[in-house]
Amino acid sequence: MSLLPREGVEVASSLAAAVLTVGAALAMLALATSGVFGYFYADGLTRTMVITISSIYLTSVAYSVFYLKRIKEPLIRFRWYYSLLDLFVFTMLLAVTVNDLGFVWIAVEATTVTSALLVALERERTSVEAAWRYTLLVSAGLVASLLSVILVFYSQGTLTISVLLTRTAASDLVMAVAVGFALVGYGTKAGIAPMHAWLPDAHSEAPSPVSAMFSGILLPTSIYALLRTFVLLDGSPAFEAMRNLLIGFGVFTALLAAVIMGTQRNYKRMLAYSSMENMGIILVGFALGGVGAVGAVIQVVAHAFAKSSAFYEAGNILVAFNSKSMAAVQGVIGRLKVSGSLFTLSCLAVTGAPPFGVFIGEFLIISQAMQAGDFLVVVLLAVAYVYTFVGLNSQAIRMVFGQRPPLQEDGSAQPGLQKESWLSIAVPLVNLTVSLAIGLYMVPEISQAIAGAGL
Repeated sequence: MSLLPREGVEVASSLAAAVLTVGAALAMLALATSGVFGYFYADGLTRTMVITISSIYLTSVAYSVFYLKRIKEPLIRFRWYYSLLDLFVFTMLLAVTVNDLGFVWIAVEATTVTSALLVALERERTSVEAAWRYTLLVSAGLVASLLSVILVFYSQGTLTISVLLTRTAASDLVMAVAVGFALVGYGTKAGIAPMHAWLPDAHSEAPSPVSAMFSGILLPTSIYALLRTFVLLDGSPAFEAMRNLLIGFGVFTALLAAVIMGTQRNYKRMLAYSSMENMGIILVGFALGGVGAVGAVIQVVAHAFAKSSAFYEAGNILVAFNSKSMAAVQGVIGRLKVSGSLFTLSCLAVTGAPPFGVFIGEFLIISQAMQAGDFLVVVLLAVAYVYTFVGLNSQAIRMVFGQRPPLQEDGSAQPGLQKESWLSIAVPLVNLTVSLAIGLYMVPEISQAIAGAGL
């Protein structure tokens, strides 16, 4: 429908598809749908991913209505943009619901095909370069995950997820190698260091609604694919070694992103490194298991809503200032009062300020590490938390509340307070509110985590 050459059809059809997708996801969540359904498989993690993907899809389509007005010469027609956006979400939904590791790999690879042109939509040299780098590096990485799929089939004789989850690994060595390849392959797509080189460029150069989808739902979808292979080792002697490997990569990713984040001069690139840091922490949580896995799930959802809100607000700032440079964007609150306030709150939310949901997730993950006696992990995660919180928020506060120069580069006076579109405010506000609601709802989990950690 989005490809019909009639004005407005692409927006209406994509919005309708997004609403229907959210409705189906809510029904799936309410009915606690689990088990095998033909070629599909669903459990608690699947339901969480489906509702998160569909929700960010809906808000990104809605925000696109506002944001695309600034793009005068797009690389592709807008009806192709909306069609690719729809296909992009379809491939992610397929990746988290299909009951076959081979089809999971195909779906994750298809997310690259459907999203590459979206990165380059604004037809700038840097965005086209970012799209090429994204396509080449991620596709190369997924060769490793294909080897993982082949090794799983060689070891277990099947790729059916529901069957694999009922078995003990037939060959510890082969399955351990399969998990290693999955970590490299899917870790590349998830932005796990040192396979992350594509991420800062693609997230910073893509249109803001696409950046929101990349950070909020594409990266966790890749983590999901990695987990489906990793859990197959549970109960085998090799499980502990591979668990420590995943924790090591996750901690390294969080620390590296935290250090780099505070040196950025491009605010969208800064948000991209924040996504990378969150993915590292989420990987640690899933690898730790127990309360840590619960925290990782909470962080996946809360981060998706908070980070998409931050990218939508970054889009508002870009529209108003026509620059991604933090040096050129000062005193946002004096021009965009609501957007400046929401951007500040969104940055606090994604860096784990209480009582937002990301704080709950990070707290549960570090509590599980303490309970397990992994005190080195506790210390390193704490360093990443603090460094990220200070680095990102200090930069954001300078942008929003910093002193604007009295004159622009052409010598004219700086414009004053501007009227903001209701759509550009409502969409990020809704997402930020959801992230806050998640945190408030999950507050009781903290007392349980404290008791378990012996604090």
